[in-house]
Amino acid sequence: MKRFLFFIILALLPNIAAADTMTASDIINTLKRNNMDVLIPMYEKGILILDSKNTTVNAMKLVRNYAAFADAEAEKAKLWYRGMPTQQANDFINSNYSRLGLPEKSFVGIAPRFSYVMQYVTNSDPGVVFEFGTDSEGWLYKQWSVDHPCQIKAEGGGTYGLGPSGTYASCNNGPNAYKPKIDNLGGMFNTWLADNTITAKVAYVLANRKL
Repeated sequence: MKRFLFFIILALLPNIAAADTMTASDIINTLKRNNMDVLIPMYEKGILILDSKNTTVNAMKLVRNYAAFADAEAEKAKLWYRGMPTQQANDFINSNYSRLGLPEKSFVGIAPRFSYVMQYVTNSDPGVVFEFGTDSEGWLYKQWSVDHPCQIKAEGGGTYGLGPSGTYASCNNGPNAYKPKIDNLGGMFNTWLADNTITAKVAYVLANRKL
């Protein structure tokens, strides 16, 4: 039996993606092919570095120097994360990190666990995970779920939907309801981004090497 399992594992080895290294030229060309040109200056300045341990022949992964990559519960979270497909990420960076897109019928989730959010960018759907910094632990949760009745979803340590199909409906109910009623949480979040009450930065990038 052990011998049989050994031969199965041996047969699968060529299909198992292994850690891989890349030259600077490889990295820049991969970013270009993935329509991630806006990230090239961050790589050239050393802000983003290759995660060679987790980069494979199929997927290139870049991480930000000194990003926290936190995994917290919403009630105590100072940092929040959102994964965005490439074009959304480009638009956000080009807005100088001041405006998240809020398309009609979109959820636009943010969560305090990086390990949960990073799953939303994949080799078939490349993109960027952003790290959002707030003033103190539990600050965002207090704004929305202590001072107001916004109901947070349990996933990822607690997830808020900023978009038109997000969390806002519960915010308009009960004695602490928003008055006048709000249409989404994203408007407030974008105001905080614009005045630097909330800060944003690129934390993690996944690009498809086969494009």
